Amino acid sequence: LRRLRGRAPRTEPTLQMDVSANSLLGMVASGRLDLAFVHEVEGSPLRVPPQLCLRVLVEREPQFVTLAVDHPAAARREVALPDLAGDRWMVDSTVDGEWNALCRVLRAAGQEPDILHGDYLTAYSLAATGEVVTVSQPTAHPRSDLALRPLRGDPIGVRLLLAARTEAEIDGVFAELADAYREVAR
Repeated sequence: LRRLRGRAPRTEPTLQMDVSANSLLGMVASGRLDLAFVHEVEGSPLRVPPQLCLRVLVEREPQFVTLAVDHPAAARREVALPDLAGDRWMVDSTVDGEWNALCRVLRAAGQEPDILHGDYLTAYSLAATGEVVTVSQPTAHPRSDLALRPLRGDPIGVRLLLAARTEAEIDGVFAELADAYREVAR
């Protein structure tokens, strides 16, 4: 937002949050939003309205695990799924594709998914107390009571996309978004 304000100081950008990328894409297609910055979970393609233009910001962003700082696996630089075999997971089932991706990955690792539904604010709170572990973006803001760690083999990934009705709308913000992402990722 800071970068967009700098580009057009007389215009105040508004922000619309929704955990459903498909919902945001529908809002852009119907003209309720100009742009959407969304992620597409591997194995769960988004329903992109045909009139939208898409541009890939990041082809594959691996998803991390968030756990309590005193969790035994938090001492590792990278966490393997077997290190979390006895843990309960929490994900927001309204995030398009995330529930399915986690179930698929856990089953492929020979684990029967033990997953609770909940929003990510609740998931982070419960992770901090050791009740659950959760999936996170590697760019998530650090907290002193949580450890964010890469999952060995990067089994869950997302593609980051910018969507608009025209290429010109994407051109107008893509460079700023790419710079902002790189800054946060560093």
